[in-house]
Amino acid sequence: MVELTEDDLNIFSNFEKITRVIPADYVLTETSLVFLVDMPFLGKAIGKKASNIEKLKNLFKKRVVIVGDSKDPELFLRSFFGNIQIQDIEIRDIMGEKAIVITVDEKDRGIAIGREGERIKSAKLLMKKKFDATIHLKTRRSAI
Repeated sequence: MVELTEDDLNIFSNFEKITRVIPADYVLTETSLVFLVDMPFLGKAIGKKASNIEKLKNLFKKRVVIVGDSKDPELFLRSFFGNIQIQDIEIRDIMGEKAIVITVDEKDRGIAIGREGERIKSAKLLMKKKFDATIHLKTRRSAI
């Protein structure tokens, strides 16, 4: 069973007050907050012209990202890395652990990793939490 701290409840409550959507989960890093919401409520959570994201950013004083949640690891990763062309997702079993290898174009590598590695760290935390899997990023050079 997952135990929620007072801070967790505070973050969930503030998110729900502003967006009118209950988040499935969230990850807090040094510079950002990543919220998971059910896919049908993604647009409502973001708000018109990303107005809810702006409100949340001002409230939490951190970068805020809202991602569609899914029970399927591949759909989840495609949603998480929505602005990146993912070429391939491989799910492997390495020494009894589930490992997911994401292949992206070399030009998208920096976007996939994020500023100071924040994006890939958040993805790794969520994948471990949701699917008990590790995530690995692989790049492929595109033909010119």
